[in-house]
Amino acid sequence: MARQVLIECGSNWFEFTKSKTGQLDYAGKIEGIVASSELEGFQCFAGSTYFSPSFYTYISDGMNMIPLIYVADGVDVSDLETYDYLVHAGALLAAVDSKDSLLAGELYLRRRKTFEKFPQLTQFIMKDLSVEILFSLCFGRMQNINPDDIPLVFNAAREKLDFDPSREDLDQAFMRWFKSNSCMLTLPLVGTNFYNWNSAPEVLARLCDNLSLDDLTSHAEKIRRAKHSFYASLRTTVQAEPYNPHDKNAVLVCIEDIEAKINGNMGLEKAGHIRALAAKVLREAKPKKLVYKSSLASVSAGNIVVKVEV
Repeated sequence: MARQVLIECGSNWFEFTKSKTGQLDYAGKIEGIVASSELEGFQCFAGSTYFSPSFYTYISDGMNMIPLIYVADGVDVSDLETYDYLVHAGALLAAVDSKDSLLAGELYLRRRKTFEKFPQLTQFIMKDLSVEILFSLCFGRMQNINPDDIPLVFNAAREKLDFDPSREDLDQAFMRWFKSNSCMLTLPLVGTNFYNWNSAPEVLARLCDNLSLDDLTSHAEKIRRAKHSFYASLRTTVQAEPYNPHDKNAVLVCIEDIEAKINGNMGLEKAGHIRALAAKVLREAKPKKLVYKSSLASVSAGNIVVKVEV
């Protein structure tokens, strides 16, 4: 069958089909890059700005892109529900593919009504990351989410967790699951206002002061790439604080000091903690694990998110 609907997310491509009866189906991720010659006759439109990398000071490679939707000639996606779904689906697909559990959950929450118009399709897209998404939403973030309020995530994760509410609570189910499974989570930091890590010091802002007007685009692109690579290179540590007098399960996050690095010096600064509810589950599931492989996932106004390998 000829390709009908493609969504380009940076270097990744995802395929959808639409049947004669109007059924939209997800055909999966395409291996490799689709050549421009294969897209002749396709309409191309940009994904919704409900997600944009411009919201962030830094966001990791997989999400630093603009979703583009390609629709083959003769394929009708003009009905409101299908069009609405396609312009929002790209960011969700990219977040799941990047294993950014927090962002995938946040994107789902932002357009729940849109995604729940196609429940089986959305649940299938999120299924492989559903446990991580559920944990990030219910235990990682400060705004409490009731699992019953996110049925597509909960139903997919419940099967993988083998969760039976008659025999255990959800936190107990996660403890049991983490004891025998490893995964990647993205978790936001709390308490960042108590620490001195500065995500955007003046020295970085001044990089643009002397841009040459003769080749503004080229110079701006070099600075954009350099800044992105710089943030991606920042060393991040996520480790237990069993000596913490306030919480024996505390998990502290430190990030390399930006200004010190630019000045040629090494050094970590406290940036915040993993939320106590999440830290308790992780620490009690694997009490001997004191350090977690980690990296910076995103930085935006007042928000720092880290990738944590559990």
